[in-house]
Amino acid sequence: MSEREDVLRRWRLGEERLYPVATVRPDLYEAVAVVVRSLTDHLGSVPDIDALVITFRTAERDAELAAAGVPRHEISPEIDLDLVREAAYQMRARELTMRASTERTGTAIRRARAAGERTAVIWSEGEREMWPPYRRVEMSLSSGRAVAVSTLMDPDTMMPRYAVEGIALDPETGEATTDEPLAPRREFTDPDEWRAAAETLRESLLTT
Repeated sequence: MSEREDVLRRWRLGEERLYPVATVRPDLYEAVAVVVRSLTDHLGSVPDIDALVITFRTAERDAELAAAGVPRHEISPEIDLDLVREAAYQMRARELTMRASTERTGTAIRRARAAGERTAVIWSEGEREMWPPYRRVEMSLSSGRAVAVSTLMDPDTMMPRYAVEGIALDPETGEATTDEPLAPRREFTDPDEWRAAAETLRESLLTT
């Protein structure tokens, strides 16, 4: 595990450990939420995940709290400040991840339109479609109708399961416009059946 991966894992675990403890005490939860939000806002100028990792490794906890306008002496001694700091970094990491995803989607849409394409691949994760994790979302630039295909590991069989579904997106932003699918999610164990179903759905949603 790289140092970067270790730090990201530490943030996730810190957040997971912090909130279950705080939720048994509503007053403590409110205090924790305020401190986490204040520190997250303080990190708002950090431009990306790599910079966030460097900041975490080089900054001093109490100095960060003070810079965020959270006096150390006003924080309840029941609050684990290391977990609070890790939760704040995790929250900021989520914000940066969402922003990066939005920017990638916007770029993909603009490039496809400029090239005169009818569809755009607005999300692609994984190098091999046959092996998890894999996900690909292709959207019609005129209607926003999209086909999502994915490959996940079945925890019971430890073999890949293949899925396809139709979703409704905003053709300008790629954001979901409804929770209701255009075509219900279908799962397969046979990759050939999966590919055939995906192509049929693609013809139905993206070419008409």
